[in-house]
Amino acid sequence: MRADRLLATLLLLQARGSVTAREVAEELEISERTARRDLDALSVAGIPVFSKQGRGGGWELVGGSRTDLTGFRSAEARSLLTMAAVSGRATPDFVSAMRKLVQALPETMRGDTERVMASVVADHTSWGNRRESIQVEARRDEWLDPLQTAVLDNLRMQLTYDTPRKGSSERWIDPLGLIVKQGYWYVLAMTDAGRRSFRVDRITGLVATGERFDPPPAFDLEAEWESITSGYIESSMRVTVDAIVDTSFLPPLRALGVETVVHGDGAAGPEQSCTVTLGAWNPRVLAVQIAGLMSGIELVDPPAELSDHLAQIGTELHERFPPTAPSRSAAPAQR
Repeated sequence: MRADRLLATLLLLQARGSVTAREVAEELEISERTARRDLDALSVAGIPVFSKQGRGGGWELVGGSRTDLTGFRSAEARSLLTMAAVSGRATPDFVSAMRKLVQALPETMRGDTERVMASVVADHTSWGNRRESIQVEARRDEWLDPLQTAVLDNLRMQLTYDTPRKGSSERWIDPLGLIVKQGYWYVLAMTDAGRRSFRVDRITGLVATGERFDPPPAFDLEAEWESITSGYIESSMRVTVDAIVDTSFLPPLRALGVETVVHGDGAAGPEQSCTVTLGAWNPRVLAVQIAGLMSGIELVDPPAELSDHLAQIGTELHERFPPTAPSRSAAPAQR
C-alpha cells in the first residue's frame, strides 16, 4: 500500500523536521531503496521536500519541522491523505501507526489531519454481503479533488448528475463525506430531499455556489454510511426467510450470492449455529442458491413458494440421478 507509506513518510518529516532514508526504512520496515523512492515521490507530488547531501544530510521539508500548513493543505497532500485512508483504514497496523504519528504532530496540524481522515470511508464489502471483503483498486476521478475541498471547507455545490433511468438533473448539495466501495467513489450529501449518496463517476458538472453550510453536529460518516448500506440490503431482498445456519456454511452462502444478515453475535449454542435472514430476488433464485447447502440450514417458517421450489429441485435431481442398486459380489468361478 504505497499511499500508506507516503503518508507515513510525510508525517515523519513533519514531526522530526529531517530524516534519512535509513531512518524512514527502519521506522516503516521497508528497504532503504524503497524509502528513497518514496521520498522522491513526495517531491514529484508537489510536497516541498528537498535532500541535503553529505554528513548530517537527509531529507527535509522546506521551512523546517515547524513549518506552517501551506504545503500540507495543498491538493496533492489532501489527495495523499485520502488515498492512504482508503487503502489503509482496514489495516490495524496502519491505524495504530497513524494514531502515533498524528499525536506527534503540532496541535494545529493534528486537527486538519484527523478531519481529512474522518472525511473518507473505505467500504471493502460487496453490496449484497456486508461481511464479505472485496479489495478493488479505487478509481481516480476528475471530481474527487473539488469534492474533497467542498467536504473539508463546508462549501455548498451545484451538482449536475446523470443516471441511466432519470437522465440528467441539477441538484444543490452540502457534501458531508466521501466513500469508496468496490472501486467506485460516492459523495454523501445533504439535499432538499434529505441525505443522499451520489456516485462520483456519474457527475457531469460541479460548480461552487460561493455559500457555506453548517454540517450536522457530531456527524459520523462511517456510522451514516453503515446505516445507508444496511437499509439498501434490507430493501433489495424481495424474498426472505429466517434460518438457523451452521456458521461454517456462511462463506459458501455468500460466495453463491445469497443475501445474509446475521443476527446477534453470530453464534448460538455448542453447534456453532447462528440465526440468519437469507434473501434473494425471487423464491426460485433463493431455492437454487441454498439447495446444495440444506444439510447445514434449518428454515424457520419458510414461504410456501420457497418450499415448493426446493421440493421441485429435489425431485428433479432424484429423477436425473436415481440411486443405484448395491452391486452384488460375483459368484465364485466353478472348477
